[in-house]
Order: sequence, then structure tokens, then C-alpha cells
Amino acid sequence: MEKPNYKKTLRACYLGFITQAICANFAPLLFLTFHKDYRIPLGLIALIPVTFFFTQLVVDIFCAKFVDRIGYRVSIVASEAFSALGLIFLAFLPEIFPAERAFTGIIISVILYAIGSGLIEVLCSPIVEACPFENKEKTMSLLHSFYCWGWLGVTVISTILFTLLGLQNWKIISCLWALIPLYNIYNFVTCPIEKLVDDGKGMKILELLKTPVFYAAVILMMCSGASELSMAQWASAFVESGLGFSKTVCDFAGPCLFAVTMGICRVFYGKFGEKVELSKFMTGSGILCLFC
Repeated sequence: MEKPNYKKTLRACYLGFITQAICANFAPLLFLTFHKDYRIPLGLIALIPVTFFFTQLVVDIFCAKFVDRIGYRVSIVASEAFSALGLIFLAFLPEIFPAERAFTGIIISVILYAIGSGLIEVLCSPIVEACPFENKEKTMSLLHSFYCWGWLGVTVISTILFTLLGLQNWKIISCLWALIPLYNIYNFVTCPIEKLVDDGKGMKILELLKTPVFYAAVILMMCSGASELSMAQWASAFVESGLGFSKTVCDFAGPCLFAVTMGICRVFYGKFGEKVELSKFMTGSGILCLFC
């Protein structure tokens, strides 16, 4: 019997996190474009990230209920399909809807790829955790760094394409980004996927809520998420509109640089994690988030 190729599973999960980075960070590069082209007030533009992360949060909450029932493979394939569909719809729905309702088309697209992003968020890590790799901590740290490199890639490549094709052709670029989750559907259909725990043996939600460290983790994620998203969602638009720099400079100096430093940090822990005391590393990271 042929030995399962778990490296293929790992590569699929790498692309899964890159897909999540595309979903989370492509639209923010276009906030001012939406504002100018569709005459959408900035107050409504602010609802785009709110909708994205609220949808992702809802999916994360309910995912614990239905993933074990329908299976990891079906769920992770669905995540890539929703991500691709949302990115494609983003290119077409605002134009299909009447001009005064273009925002509705954007929100529908955001909800679709947010569903995919939410599923990726909760599925890729346990899929890799269930694989028989050595040095799991290093593998997991490197896995999560691919979100950062995906974020860097979507910022740099999109900025280059905006320059070459013209910002008015952002719809073509959105469809091009959809090719990555479409390709990754094949990867997840064909790669080996194991279960992290046997059926019925996972921790129940009520048991999790009785665990004190869970609340500490929630607070840490809220603080780090606030630091990351304030930069990812708004830095480019703020610097362009408030300080008057070009869009290219704004994208590179803000989200791009942030993604690089975050990725370097994750790769560093993946490489030297066994030499670093985790509690001190987390405390130092929390202080940096507070200053940010």
C-alpha cells in the first residue's frame, strides 16, 4: 500500500492560508476606489471589514458543530469554493446591481469569501496537527507564517498589477486571485486528511468555557487582532487620503511592511522555538501589540 503523502496536505494548507490572506486583504486595497467609483460613503466602507470578520466569527462558532458531522475534506473543499466564488462575485456583482446598490453587491461577495476564510481559519491547523510530522510546533509556526507571506504577496502583486493594468481593471485582478482557491480545491480533494481526534472525543464547548486559559487566549487574540487589522484594513486608505502619498507608497509602507515583520517573527519561532521560553515570547509580543 502506498504511503500517504502528507507533504501534499501541508502544501494545500499553505495555499489555504494564502487564500485566507487574499480574502482578508485584497478588498482593503480598494476602499478608496469603492468610495470614488461607486460613491459609497466611508461610513459604509467601514462595514466591509465589519461584515467580513463578523461572518468569519459566526462561521468559526458554528464550525465546531457541523465539521465533525460532514467531514474535514468536504468542509475544507467548501472553504476554497466559497473563497473563489466571493472573489469572482466581487468583480461582477457591484456592476450587475443598480449603481445606488453597488454596495449590496460588494457585501454579498464579502460574505461569501468570509465564509471560506472562516472555514480555513479553523480547519487548516487541525488538519496539519493530525498529520504525523516531527517538530509539530515548528511546522505549525511555519504554516501560520504563510498567512503573512500571502498578505505580502497580495499587496505587492496587486500593487504591481494596479500599476501595469490600471486601477480601473481591479476586477480582472480579483478574478486572477480567485484562481488560487480554485486550484487548491484539487489539492484538498486528492491529499490525505486525518482526524485529529476520534468521533465524540473532542472537547465540548461547555468544557472549553470552563477552562481559564481559554479566556486568556481570547484576550490575546483580541489584542493581536486589533493591532493587525488596524494596519491591514485601514493603513493604506488613511495614508493615501490623509497624508496625500501615492497608493503604491501607501500599500508598501503600511500593510506590506507589517506583513513582512509578522512573517519574519513566525518563521523565527518556527526555526528557534525550542530555544525560546514561550511565556516570555508571548508577553513581549503582547506589549508590542499594546504599543501598536
